[in-house]
Amino acid sequence: MENVGSDVVDEAIDEALIEVTNDYGDPPKKSTFFLMSNQYQYEYAIDNKKTYAIERVFIRDDENDRMEYTEDETPSESSKTYSQSAEFNTITFSSDTISTWAGRRVEVHYVPQSIHHLVRTKAALFLLDRVNVANAEENTPSLGLRLVQRIGRIEESLKPFMVVGSEDEINYDPTYGDVIPQRRFRIY
Repeated sequence: MENVGSDVVDEAIDEALIEVTNDYGDPPKKSTFFLMSNQYQYEYAIDNKKTYAIERVFIRDDENDRMEYTEDETPSESSKTYSQSAEFNTITFSSDTISTWAGRRVEVHYVPQSIHHLVRTKAALFLLDRVNVANAEENTPSLGLRLVQRIGRIEESLKPFMVVGSEDEINYDPTYGDVIPQRRFRIY
């Protein structure tokens, strides 16, 4: 049996990532919202599904130029940072950022947890094929078949549940992705 070293694992992850990126785009999910002068915390995902990672956050200025912000524990305008709550799919900006950029569009590129699971499962299948492992027991599905079935289930769950022109698509913009109405944090 071939020794599966770190370069083979890296190759498997790269192959899976390329395949998933080709199928679902890069970034896999994109959403936008507008900064409001009285709010610091914003939702960036339209559903309550977990997020694996935020890849990039931009604020667009009046000339539509993008200023990139990075994640930090403490949000700051001088260092162009925000903080993130992965549990609630929210990001928080500093009061200086809000006062400077209120009314401007924020663009969030992120990777849903389901996309991450799909990449991991495809990488595992690639590694399994690479080491050529076969299950010798009869009446037991092979690990490869189980992984293929899992990939099918994950891909089925990633299909959009919306129809063009339907009520489900009301907050979708083909250029900017999901436009997130900030309902949870509205002050009445």
